[in-house]
Amino acid sequence: MDLAIQFILQLTPFANIHAMDDYADVLTYLVGYWEWDIEAYRTYPNPNLRADNTYIVLCALVFLTMAEWMHFVYSGLTSEELRQRIHAIGHRTFAILAVIPRLGVIIIHNMELVVIADSPVLACALIAASMFPALIFPLVLSGARELRLWISNRWRSQRAPKRNGIEAISLTMTGHSGSNPVRVVAVKPIVDEIEVSHRHNRHLRSSEGSGFGPVVDECN
Repeated sequence: MDLAIQFILQLTPFANIHAMDDYADVLTYLVGYWEWDIEAYRTYPNPNLRADNTYIVLCALVFLTMAEWMHFVYSGLTSEELRQRIHAIGHRTFAILAVIPRLGVIIIHNMELVVIADSPVLACALIAASMFPALIFPLVLSGARELRLWISNRWRSQRAPKRNGIEAISLTMTGHSGSNPVRVVAVKPIVDEIEVSHRHNRHLRSSEGSGFGPVVDECN
């Protein structure tokens, strides 16, 4: 999900908006951003009306009206009002809403490819070719990198020893000559016995140093 969100945000002005500290600069940037969209859409209706491409004209008018609404509403705001509006909506959500008119330009170009190609297969191939350098190749490369990282982390987690302190190891070995199974003593009990022996020796030395020797049974 994070990869998809990052991919979508790359198509939006999110990075530019987030990098600006002064919202007056953000407002100037957005107004110019939507003015470009409006000028781009104004070139679509006349030639497509003459060619009887009704759906392209309708889509162009919808995105043109959307860009004009965005320009009309936000150009009248002050920098403080814009800051409050962006924080209320969210930076990511606002960036996605702001880029919708710009994406409409690409959608209309793809529709024109479908109309001119007169073949669904050829149209899909042309659309994929147009998207390859900017979208498809970076997306495939990023996905392959994420998959390789996931496989590497999974392999390391499986190969790494899971140790929580000192774990007892118990093995049973059976000889080929028909001998009885040999039980190998666990590691943890051996460590415990050595520790107990050291404590007992220290106790004996402390008893001898204090003048209290071990009790001797005098009864024969």
